[in-house]
Amino acid sequence: MIGTKENSTDLLLTRMQLQMSGHIDVVPVPDDTLLVAVHTLWSLSLILILGSALGAIMVRQWSHEYLRYSRFHTQPSTRARIRARLFNGVHKYRMEQVIALLPQFLHLAIMLFCAGLVTYFFTFSKVIAYSSLALFSIIVASYLCFTILPLVDLSSPFKTPLTTFLWRTAVLLRLVFLCTLHWVTSLVSLESPYFVFRLPKIIKACRERYRGGLAGALEQDLESVHPNLDAHALRWAILSLGDDDAALESFIGGIPDLLASDPQSYPQFTIGNLLEDREVRLGWTIGRLLETCTGHAATSTLAPHVRARRAHACLGAVWSITEKFAGTDSLYWDTLFGAHTADALASLAHANDASVALVARASAALAARSCIRELAHVAHWTQAKGPYWASRAPQLAALVVRLGALPLPLPHDAPEDLARDGALLVLASFLAAAVSPPADAADRRMVGTTVAHLAEGVRAQDASQEAQRTFVRLALSGDACAPAVGDPRAERALRCVVDGLRHRETRVRSSFDSSCTAFEGVDASIGALARRCMGDSPLGIPPAAVG
Repeated sequence: MIGTKENSTDLLLTRMQLQMSGHIDVVPVPDDTLLVAVHTLWSLSLILILGSALGAIMVRQWSHEYLRYSRFHTQPSTRARIRARLFNGVHKYRMEQVIALLPQFLHLAIMLFCAGLVTYFFTFSKVIAYSSLALFSIIVASYLCFTILPLVDLSSPFKTPLTTFLWRTAVLLRLVFLCTLHWVTSLVSLESPYFVFRLPKIIKACRERYRGGLAGALEQDLESVHPNLDAHALRWAILSLGDDDAALESFIGGIPDLLASDPQSYPQFTIGNLLEDREVRLGWTIGRLLETCTGHAATSTLAPHVRARRAHACLGAVWSITEKFAGTDSLYWDTLFGAHTADALASLAHANDASVALVARASAALAARSCIRELAHVAHWTQAKGPYWASRAPQLAALVVRLGALPLPLPHDAPEDLARDGALLVLASFLAAAVSPPADAADRRMVGTTVAHLAEGVRAQDASQEAQRTFVRLALSGDACAPAVGDPRAERALRCVVDGLRHRETRVRSSFDSSCTAFEGVDASIGALARRCMGDSPLGIPPAAVG
């Protein structure tokens, strides 16, 4: 150390003499402290880099040893037990956490090297040093932002090896604080509902959040942070597919499964957003794809099996969407699906494929029922919202007649008659078309659900006598109600419809007499209701006088 100081003094005196004589320019003398700092930082950086390289080599060796030991024995059962024991050792000694340290060492080594480089620049030029320091500060600030940003927003793609450590530390500190608060409140015996009931639940959720890590926290925050995440993702998917009909077919075919998924996620709201989105227009997209299935076999460009598969996918989506909103007034079917979809349904209802025709009729019947429900409010909407809704009434009436295949020629310019009789006639038309129960269990459930939706809320006693006679002739003759047998909800709704017929004097005695025996063979309970319709009169008129 003494020799170093003497050499430094001699070097300083020599430089001063040369400068005074004008032989060299003024150059700052390196500071021993800066040189020591530079050497220290670079040494640490080099050690961390070498340690990371050694660690990577050892991890590769450990992986090969794991695979070699797990495949060593010839007996499969012994190999499975060896593999299970080695796997338990990986978890026991936290090999995953050890491997995760290697990237952190490399990041730290780079930071130390850059810090040493900036320090080295200070030994001979402050201009270069401060320029490098400014750039290095920007890099460090960006690194810190990338580290902290996921702590604020878990959806951030910018993460560093320190992010997980800081996130777990923050959650652990919060958990310690909550546990301490709970312990203190238990000592002072606070009877507040928050401390007695709410706080333990918060502590439990925080503990589960810590155990689940960042991935578990991301899953917990899906609904609370972004409730329309599914709609945004599906919107992007539809817009990305463009005019690729094959890809759209696959997408549309998954809609029924989505709507039948976990009801806690309210999938109908997701589909509703896509239906109302002016850029996506999901209903119109389904209708456009469904139109490609309506061509004749001789003129269609699709192979028969492709046309049948696409028809099933699109019809299943239309039925599932319409059924999901069947009990509400929020589905403006004609606006969200368009007239071209109605034309496609009406055409496919007469398809040669019995399964396609059945789903098309069920979808068309539910769509007609939705339009009738909207038609019932037209008078009120006309007064509240203006004459536009009055012009919508004939459009809805024409759409109902086209979809429902009504057995009576109701005029399009009489929407009030259609609003009164339409629901009963659509039910009768569907029951008459679906005479025998389908062989497929899924189709049977679909028919039963369709009948239940069509029959619920129908006030048969308010319909005209002609509509009631038509319903008795079509729905209570032969095996018209056979598809609904076995579905309790459909049977209850049909009983209510049949029972409602007796609450108004009608001249349908002969129709009841001719249909009661056959109908009773399908379902004795509904047949009993039909007989009760014959035998009772709310006006006190004896049965012989009715009809």
